[in-house]
Amino acid sequence: MVDPWVLTNDVIGGVGSLALTPVLWVGLFLWAWTRPAEARASGFGRMTFWLLLPGAFLCSLADAPFLGWAGDVLAINLGGALIPIVLSIVLLHRELGGSRWGLTAFVVLLLAIESGVQFGVVVVTSGLWSVILVPAVAGVVVLCAVLFWPKSIPAEASSRAQTFLALVSVALIVTYFTSASVPGTGIVSSFPYYLLGPWLVGVVATWVAASVWRVPPFRGLGIGYGTATLGTLLGADLLREPPLYVGTGGELLAIGGAGILDLVYFSGLMAVGAGLLLIAVRYRGTLAPVPVETPRSPEDFLRSAAARLDQGDPAGSVRDAVTAGQSAAARVRSIFQFPGTDDPKDAWDGLPVAPYVVHDYHNLVSSASLSPPSHADARRGVVMATQFVRLGRDLSRLRFAAPSRRAWAVAVDLSLVTFPAIVLWVALAVRLPGSADVVLSGLPFNLAVFAYIGYAALYFVVCDRLFGATVGKALFHLNVTDRSLARPSWLQAFLREAPKALILFVIGDFGGPAVLFLVRSSSAPLSTLGIDLAVTSAVLIGIVVIFLVAALGIGGAQLLRDSERQRLGDRWASTWVLDRRQVIPAWGATQTPALVPSGPVPPG
Repeated sequence: MVDPWVLTNDVIGGVGSLALTPVLWVGLFLWAWTRPAEARASGFGRMTFWLLLPGAFLCSLADAPFLGWAGDVLAINLGGALIPIVLSIVLLHRELGGSRWGLTAFVVLLLAIESGVQFGVVVVTSGLWSVILVPAVAGVVVLCAVLFWPKSIPAEASSRAQTFLALVSVALIVTYFTSASVPGTGIVSSFPYYLLGPWLVGVVATWVAASVWRVPPFRGLGIGYGTATLGTLLGADLLREPPLYVGTGGELLAIGGAGILDLVYFSGLMAVGAGLLLIAVRYRGTLAPVPVETPRSPEDFLRSAAARLDQGDPAGSVRDAVTAGQSAAARVRSIFQFPGTDDPKDAWDGLPVAPYVVHDYHNLVSSASLSPPSHADARRGVVMATQFVRLGRDLSRLRFAAPSRRAWAVAVDLSLVTFPAIVLWVALAVRLPGSADVVLSGLPFNLAVFAYIGYAALYFVVCDRLFGATVGKALFHLNVTDRSLARPSWLQAFLREAPKALILFVIGDFGGPAVLFLVRSSSAPLSTLGIDLAVTSAVLIGIVVIFLVAALGIGGAQLLRDSERQRLGDRWASTWVLDRRQVIPAWGATQTPALVPSGPVPPG
């Protein structure tokens, strides 16, 4: 007999699991685009949206194995777990003051001690003892943290750190009690119980920010995201992991293995959604305006100058035209690291431009002092500012890396990370027993493929963050920077390299079997299914080559069309790839060409 309650719960749970994540994406999108200042202040601006949607989706293709236990191998999924974990730590650090990492490291250490003791409890006990001791350990750690907290830490930072520790413990306990281990399947949690922990900590963190810390409630969104993510990671993927190590072994267990549908990924988003819902219901209309901190680009000022001209505001149009020209010069000075100027009217002085450009800019600055400037003066100002913006683009473009050099750098890097993998795949194809079908379905060969995808993706991310260049980029004198010419942050590095996860997935998922079939075809031309291994290998290699050519072609076309030579990942992460060799001397050197604008830029 069908139980109506069970059937209804299953239907609602199935629909909810499919619909809730897109709903949360939409909510995050509306927050980031309709309230950009508040979203940026909360840590969930547009870059975070791109990181949690396309970035995490693409990185879900990569698993990085890191631990073997009882014949099984434990891995971490980059999109479903590593990105949420890194984002949680960054947001925690941000809300704890963001000046030093010592306090953040101290909180993470306390969490490690708490979860480590709880893990030991789960391993050596079972049943009622685990149910009692897991929350007891959490309570003891939180109590000791409150009683023996270092007095040298400022009171405000201490309050936030203790709140974070307590909320992670709450999320950990709730997740532990609402999840279960199913050997052969993994760690599962049913609807609606997996909503309880994220919803609780998301609401509490937002309320604490507004009522206890006396800061805007959206400052609690980062705390809610971090506590829900880490609490789920520890309560489910850590404490529920030991029962899975039973039986014959030989499985690859991935933390966050479901990618953007995994509970680790989903919990943080759910906490943010709960916090945003509380803000909309409880604090709607009470949010003080947050100033927009992002500097406007020369193109923005140029559009504003044209709009003011159409609206009959010549004075405002001239002011924005002057600012557009000054901003264009400032961009050139920043990219080429020329010294700045004290007087705004000297913005173009000393730059490698024709002398008349400097005089034209001085004239534009002088026209702003007219009281009031005429409509004709404003129109001339817009035309002149258009030329300054175009000239700034042309000069800056000389420093951005050429598509050909970037393509060669990518080829070097892909060769560097793929050649050792091919050697390993060949060795496994030769040494592993059984038919090609058996080897392809076994753990060792699949582990080698997963390891290639995961660690090759991390190679690009780590090199960008720590060195500002991969080996290939270093050979061709290229550097990855943010817009302040500093090395990209961890979040920017993950985001700009996310599209490469798809390339690595295709190479590993198709190239690995192609190598296996090619090696095995000499001794066993046909598989047990009667498939010609040599032909199959050729088809798989063809797919890899076609995909690589298409990916490089699309990326190269985008670089050629983009004024800052940014590919998709660079646009998401707001990063540049600069050519270190391109250093233009000051005007007057014999080797400097007389650079003039290459054509008009429509102000709209």
